[in-house]
Amino acid sequence: MSSFAVFRLLLPLYLGVAVGPLNTSGAFNLIPVFSDDFGVSLALAGLAVTIYMLPFVISQVASAAVTEMLGPRSALLLGFFIFSVSCLIAAMAPSFSGFLVARAIQGLGGGLILPVSMAMAAEQVPANRTAAAIGSIQAAFALGLALGPVTAGLFAGQLDWRGFYLFLAVAGVIAGGVVAAAYPRRSRQAGWRNPLRPLQSAMSVSSIRIVSLAGSLSFLANVGVFIFIAVWLQRSGLTGPTGAGVLISIPGVVGIFIAPIAGSLGDRWGNRKLIILGIALYISGILGIFALPDVLATYPIFLVLIGIGAAALMTNMAALALGLRPDLRQAVAGLFNGSRFLGLMLGPVLITPIYEVQSIRGVLVVAALILLATAVITRWVKPAA
Repeated sequence: MSSFAVFRLLLPLYLGVAVGPLNTSGAFNLIPVFSDDFGVSLALAGLAVTIYMLPFVISQVASAAVTEMLGPRSALLLGFFIFSVSCLIAAMAPSFSGFLVARAIQGLGGGLILPVSMAMAAEQVPANRTAAAIGSIQAAFALGLALGPVTAGLFAGQLDWRGFYLFLAVAGVIAGGVVAAAYPRRSRQAGWRNPLRPLQSAMSVSSIRIVSLAGSLSFLANVGVFIFIAVWLQRSGLTGPTGAGVLISIPGVVGIFIAPIAGSLGDRWGNRKLIILGIALYISGILGIFALPDVLATYPIFLVLIGIGAAALMTNMAALALGLRPDLRQAVAGLFNGSRFLGLMLGPVLITPIYEVQSIRGVLVVAALILLATAVITRWVKPAA
């Protein structure tokens, strides 16, 4: 099966996959705006990310059980419904506390979308094209990641940040409609009697636990880079919300093109080699920004390197995880993605104090060290028997 055939086969899933990172990365760029609009500190404004991620992580881990009970199509549609309704609530929230409640509900819905979509994608292609399938899903994820900051920045700068959440609500409805039309309801095959058993089985495999830890660390590094570069660019006066949004969208734009290539290369050369290459390129970009944090003109170059590295790292690590136990693919997808986003959830809490004391350079050093630890941990993952 060619890469283009894989792309066409999975096309109905792409919009839905893009909605989640569109929401997440958009919120990264809006943290200073939330701080100003609601009159709260930067640390409190960062709760808009953390409070979303906690139910998001729980929902991802629980997605295997939900899918066992409802089937993948219904589980995915449930995710879109909850997500869209909660985005409407966020757009109308009169207070910061009300907004945080809406963000938490968004997490419950959004958490079902990525792992269910990823497992559905892997199940529809031959085993030797798993990385290519994950690459195409990662490209859609990267598209959302790229469009989120600039879209949110445009709404905040030109209209109103609340319009961003109205936009997300509409996008969620459309994505759900596409999935409903493309995947007709089918009778479900008999599966596990206990819906929690696949998750329990996945958690008992040491390599799945290790790769999930590596995924968590990689996203922790990611959140440090993306959130605090956006904050640094705005608070240092180098650019405003729109400019910061454009710049931190660069890795996502690059990932749209690199992720499918990384997936295809992973099928040929092995996912581990692409993971190490991705980490090396990512750290190269980090070191460039560390050396020249006040030179705005250099950011695009270094963010391109970060984008190439992140696409290879994320795509091939996910493919490595899903290839460990094909019989538990949905449970592995939920556990792995839940672990990754646990790192993202903890990022603002753990890294904000570093930024406040050491500024952007301190954050970049920590991110590079985390990526090095990720490379070491990934070597401990044993291939499927």
